[in-house]
Amino acid sequence: MKGFKRRSMHDILLVRRYVYHRLPKCLRKRSTYIASLDSPEAVESSHTLSYDRAKPFRDIPGPKGWPFIGTLLQYTGPLKTYDIDNYQSALESRWKQYGPVVKETIGNRTHVRLFDPDHVKIVYQHEGVWPKIVPILESSRKYRETKGMSPGLGNINGKEWNTMRKAIQVVMMRPRDVANFLPFVNEVADDVLNEINARKDPNGNVEHFNSLAGRWNLETAGMICFERRLGALKEGLDSHSQRLLQANHDIFDLSTKLMFVLPWDFITRRRLSKLHYAAEDYFYSDGRELMNTAVSQIKDLVDKDELRDGKFMFLSYLLSNTNLNNKDISITALTLLADGLNATVPALLLAMYCLAKNPEKQEKAFDEIRQHIPEDGYITLDVLNKLSYLKACFKESFRLYPLNLDVKRILDTNIAIGGYQIPAGTVIEMCSFVHQWSPEYFDDPMEFRPERWLRGSKYFRNHHPFIVIPFSHGPRMCIGRRIAEQDMYVMMAKLLNTFRIASPTDGLGLKFQIIQTLDAPVTFTFEQRR
Repeated sequence: MKGFKRRSMHDILLVRRYVYHRLPKCLRKRSTYIASLDSPEAVESSHTLSYDRAKPFRDIPGPKGWPFIGTLLQYTGPLKTYDIDNYQSALESRWKQYGPVVKETIGNRTHVRLFDPDHVKIVYQHEGVWPKIVPILESSRKYRETKGMSPGLGNINGKEWNTMRKAIQVVMMRPRDVANFLPFVNEVADDVLNEINARKDPNGNVEHFNSLAGRWNLETAGMICFERRLGALKEGLDSHSQRLLQANHDIFDLSTKLMFVLPWDFITRRRLSKLHYAAEDYFYSDGRELMNTAVSQIKDLVDKDELRDGKFMFLSYLLSNTNLNNKDISITALTLLADGLNATVPALLLAMYCLAKNPEKQEKAFDEIRQHIPEDGYITLDVLNKLSYLKACFKESFRLYPLNLDVKRILDTNIAIGGYQIPAGTVIEMCSFVHQWSPEYFDDPMEFRPERWLRGSKYFRNHHPFIVIPFSHGPRMCIGRRIAEQDMYVMMAKLLNTFRIASPTDGLGLKFQIIQTLDAPVTFTFEQRR
C-alpha cells in the first residue's frame, strides 16, 4: 500500500471537498440512511427467564473431539472422515446425527450450529443494531494487518463497522443510486455477447464458460470502480486477467485449507501461508495501480475544473466522505473488484445452468424479457423492476445450489435456543441451507420451479423467510447485494434475449472455498435467436 499512500494522501485532500459538492444531493445525505444503525442500544433481555431454565451449554449435542484440536482430525490427515471440498455434506451429516442445535470444536474454535430456520430467526431478532461477526477471511484479515491495509467492512465490528458502513452504503445499497452504474453494466454485457459469438465453435459451444464469466465480472467491476476498461474480455487463458482470476481463486482455496491445518504442522502452515500471501500480493498490487491511476485522473479533472456530474461516481463518492480515510477508500474499491468473482460469478453460472437444463422455464423468462426490453437492448432500472420471473429464476437457483453454507454471529447477550443455553460471546453458525431441498418446506424440492416464488402462481407458498437468504439478513446484509443483483440480471436478460442456452455439462456440483463455488468447468451452447 506504500505507493498508494504516498501519492493519494495529497491528492485526496485536494479533491475531497471539491468532489463532495459535485455529487447529487441524494448521495450527500449519508446520515439519514438506515437510521437504525445510528444507535448502539443493547438488545432486550426478555429471554433471560427462558435462558435460566434451559439446559446448560455443556449439554448441547455434538461430536466429541480431542483436547486442543477438537474434531480437526475428522477433516484433515490420513484418517479424515470428511472431504473439505464437500463441507456441505459434513454439515448435513452433523444435522442428521445430532439434531437442530449442534456444538462442535474444530481446532481452537467452538461453534454452535443452528439448522432450524426458526432458530435462525431468533438470532437475527437479537443480533442488535451493530451485529458482531467473525472475520469472513481470517487469513486475509491477517494479511491486510501485516501490510498496513484497512481490514475492510467484513473484518470489523462495533462502532468502527457502523461508521464505515454508513459511509459507503448509500452508493452501494440504494437501487436508484446503484442504477447510475447501468451504462457500464450494459456496455460490458453487450461486449460479452460479442465474445460469445466470436468464441463459440461450429456447434455453438463455449467451453469453460467459467473463465469468460470471471472476465465479465472483472471488466464490469473495473468500470464501476475506476471507469476503466481492463481488456479482460479479449485476453487469452495465459494472460494477466487470467492470473488475476487464478490469484483470487487461490486466496479462497488457501484460506480454506489454512482453517484445517493441525496446530503442530508448522511446515504445512508456513507453505500455505506463503502461497496465500503471494496470491494476495499479486491481486492487490494490480488493484493499487488501478486505484492510483483513477485518483490521479480525478485530480487532473479537478485541477482543470472538468470533473462533471456522473464522472467517477463511485470513487468520487468515497473521496467526498470525510468518515473514510485513504486506506478505507482503497480497500472498499478493491473488495468490490474481488468479491464478485467469488459470489456473483458462480451465481450467474448456476442460474444459467438451471435455465439451460429447463428450457421451458428459459422460454418463460425470455417471453418476459422480450415484453419489456427495448429494441436497442438497453436495460434500465424500470426494465429490471418488471423482470419478476427472471429474478425468481435466480432465487430458485440459489435454493437448489446454496452458495453460503453458514452465516456467523456473536451475540452480546445470553440467549436460549432449542432448549439450550448459549452464552454471550459464543460463535453461532446459522446453517438453514439443509432445508432448501426438504419436502417439509418445499413442494417437489428437486424440481427447478421459479413459480414457487411468485405471488399469484398456483405454486406460490409463503415459504419460511430464513431458509433461502443468500445475502444474509439485517444490518449486516451483504453490502454489495444491489450491485451484484443488477450485474446478474442485466447479463442474464441480455443472454436470454440473444440466445437459446443449453449445456452438455451434466452433474454440475459445488465445492467449499469459504463459500461454495462450481466444482468443474461448465460448457454452454448458444443458439442465436431469430
